[in-house]
Order: sequence, then C-alpha cells, then structure tokens
Amino acid sequence: MSLSKVSKVTLTLQEKLDFFPALASILLAGFYALLTGLWRTERQAKTLFLHLGYAVFRKATARLTPSQLQYVSPPSHKIYEIYTKKTGASPQSVELGNGALGHWIGDRNADNVLVWYHGGGFGLPASMGHFKFYAQLIADLKARGKSVAVFSLTYTLSPIATYPTQLRQAVECLRHVLAQPNRSPSTVFMGGDSAGGNLVGGVLSHLAHPHPEIKPVELSSNLGGAVLVAPWTLLDTEFPDQEIYHGGDLITQAVAHPWSSAYLGKATRDYYTDLSTAPVDWYSTFPVESVLITGGGNEIMLPIIQDFAAKFKEGFGKVEFFIGHRECHVAPVYNLELGSKEKTEQGKKVEAFFTELMV
Repeated sequence: MSLSKVSKVTLTLQEKLDFFPALASILLAGFYALLTGLWRTERQAKTLFLHLGYAVFRKATARLTPSQLQYVSPPSHKIYEIYTKKTGASPQSVELGNGALGHWIGDRNADNVLVWYHGGGFGLPASMGHFKFYAQLIADLKARGKSVAVFSLTYTLSPIATYPTQLRQAVECLRHVLAQPNRSPSTVFMGGDSAGGNLVGGVLSHLAHPHPEIKPVELSSNLGGAVLVAPWTLLDTEFPDQEIYHGGDLITQAVAHPWSSAYLGKATRDYYTDLSTAPVDWYSTFPVESVLITGGGNEIMLPIIQDFAAKFKEGFGKVEFFIGHRECHVAPVYNLELGSKEKTEQGKKVEAFFTELMV
C-alpha cells in the first residue's frame, strides 16, 4: 500500500452538517473553561493554558464521533511529513504490509530502537505532540550517552478497520525492526500511550501466546524493555470511581463506548484487547526485560491503570508503576501538542527508565 492509498473515513451529509453546532459547543466549553479556570483545584491542570486545552479536547471528543474526529484530522503519515519538513529531517517511511506504515525518527542505525504505538482510542491519528515527544526523548537520551531511534507505526484507524487488524500491524512493525541486520532483540524496546499501550500489551501477549490469526514472532532473546503510558487495557463502556474526575483530564466517560465499539466491531473481547482481564500467569512468560507503566494523577482511568499494574506486577514481577502528580491522560504527549515547554513527571520517568536499560 502506498502512502497515497491509506484508507480514509467518509461521512454522511448529516455528519458533515453536524460540525457547525459541534463547533459552537466546543467554543462555548472553551470560553467557560477560561472563565472558571482561575480557581483551579489540585484535581485540575497546573496552568490555565493546559486547563483550557484539556477542556477543548474533552468537549471535542465527547461531542464528535470517532469518524468525525478522524475526518478533520490529518492522517498519521501526513503529520510525520509535516514534522520532518519543519525540522529539516529526511522522511524515512516504510511500507510494512497489511496497510501499515512505519516512520523513522532519528538514525535508524542507532544502538537502540524504540518502537512506538500512538494512542487516540484507535480512531485518532498520531498528533504532532507524538513526534515532539519522540524528538525530545531522543535528544534527552543522547545527552545521557544513549543512542536511540524511534520507529513509529501508522496503523489503520477504526472504524475503517477493526480488531485484530491493528494488532497485526503492530506485530509487523516490531518484526520489521527485529529483521534489521545485526539488530539484537535486547536493543529493541516498545512503547505506547493509551490505545498504543493496549497494543504494547497485545504484542507482548502475542510474543508469549501467539494469536491464532497472526504469524508468530521468533525471538533469540528478550526485548530490552517496554513502556505503557496510561494504557487502555480494559475496553469497558464505563470508567469506575468517577469521583476522581473533576475536570482535570483530557477525556470523559462519553468516549468509552464509541471508541471501544469502533475498534472491536463484531469481534469478541479477549486477553489481547483487554489485557486487564487476563489471568496472572498470562504475563509470566512475556519476553521482555522490564516494564514501566505510568498514569496521571488526575486521569479518569487511573483506577483501571492501577489495578492493571498491580496484576501485571504479580504475574510478571519486573514491573514499575509511576503516577505523575496533577497530570492528565497521556500528558507527556498532549502537553507537547498544546505547546507546553515544561517536562511532565511521567515523561521524566520514561526517560530515566530507558536510560537505565539501553546499551
């Protein structure tokens, strides 16, 4: 599949006309956040700027369908092209088969490679914040004496394609990196945010327990490590413990049903889609040296993430869990998308984790 033939979503006339009242409601939500944001609590964003950005995203994702959001968002590979043009880097995109594309950020011959799966409920493309995050991570690790490149996956968004398409594409992305000449699995790392964290868990599950519809991956040794930032590993249509949410997160419960339904389609949920539901011994044979799971102190999914991290640690052992104080869902990425210059606590932890494990 060529870059110009990546599948795109189509909308009905009614869905297109709906953008006008939706835009009005989003602007109103932003204006309200601006007025009320001067009196923020610990459960809300650290700055008025972030508070406003979170409110707008929250309203947009609650008001618009996954297809509508996708329709107005440039696809991931276009964002990558914009990023390389802005930074003066040469774009290096690879067709991975099965409709997937991979994009190199940094020197593909670096000592270490980080395969990253972006979030967005499986229905939103990678943002410019993702590519800023990759570049920041590469630069910061270089300052610590670590040579690393990022290989970012463009997978087919839902509802254009449904599970297990995205998991198959994520597996092929990792397989491509592992097939590089002289590339040891110990120098290959995986990372993902939100739905991308789901894919990290799904790929680790496939490596240990091959999915019946996906070709197995043979490893000569364990992967170097894996990071799951605010992983979405339980596709329930409701989030528990709603009292944790006081306007300090990016998302609301309104996204749970449409996003999970669009991803699953007619498929039945299993341990690959919902790693939180797997038995403890499912994790025990994951072929990776160490795992970091992070979450934001103000995010609506924190109770789910905490339960998942505890279960993962019980079954696997080498798992560290970290909570970023007063941070929202996928703050290391979305704060950069908004233009924030301040590093998040979760972002610093991810950097420290990779510094310790990379050669």
